[in-house]
Formats: sequence, structure tokens, C-alpha cells
Amino acid sequence: MKEKIKTFLTSIIPGRVPAGVFPAEKNLAYRKKLEQEKKRLIKAIKTAEKPENFGNDTDAFDEEADEAEAFASGMAISQTLRDRVNEIDLALARIRSGAYGVCTNCKQTISEKLLEIVPESSWCEQCKKSQRKR
Repeated sequence: MKEKIKTFLTSIIPGRVPAGVFPAEKNLAYRKKLEQEKKRLIKAIKTAEKPENFGNDTDAFDEEADEAEAFASGMAISQTLRDRVNEIDLALARIRSGAYGVCTNCKQTISEKLLEIVPESSWCEQCKKSQRKR
């Protein structure tokens, strides 16, 4: 009966994702996992953005170049980590809205196997494979 109601609501409300794809306990476990990963990433961002000690102005040119390269590398890593934090924030929002575990592209259920590996995933395996082929 519950499945029929979800199907009916989905059919009359276009684009509306059925709530509660996973049981509440499962969503809680995913939420905790996402929040822990977010904390870890934020700590890594702070480390990556920590300014290098550039020493003094009398450093050799190649040493200053190395320091500048290390700084640029740290900023690039920081941006990658920030992008991942944003993906986690979106996944947490999907949990709150009841849309977690539903592919944002095709509206099919994302496998638990994939969510265990990449809990912030917003696309199912099939859509990810299709995207890679393009």
C-alpha cells in the first residue's frame, strides 16, 4: 500500500521524489558518515591553506620558487576539498528533504553499495557511466 501511494504521488507531482527511500536508521547512519567526512575535510582545508613560512627576502630564487609552487599546490588541493564539502552539504540537504538515495539525473534509486563508497553521490552508477562516455 505504501509503495502505491509513493507511485501515485510521484505521478501527480512531476519531479517530486518519494520521501524515505531508506529507513530512518539508514539515513541517520549516512548523515553521521557525511558529517564526519565533512569535519575531516574542513580540517584538511585549514591545513592546506595554512600559509607557508616564506622565510626572508634573501632566500635563493629557486627556494622562493619552490615555496610559491607549494603554496599554489596547497590552494588547488584546498579548492578540490571545498568542492567535496559542497557535495556533502548537498547530500545532507537531500537527507533532510527525503530525497537522499535518489539519482538527481534519472530519479532512480542509487545503490547502497555506491553510497557506502561515496555517500555524497547524487547520481546512480548508470548515469555516472553515461556521463563518462560523453
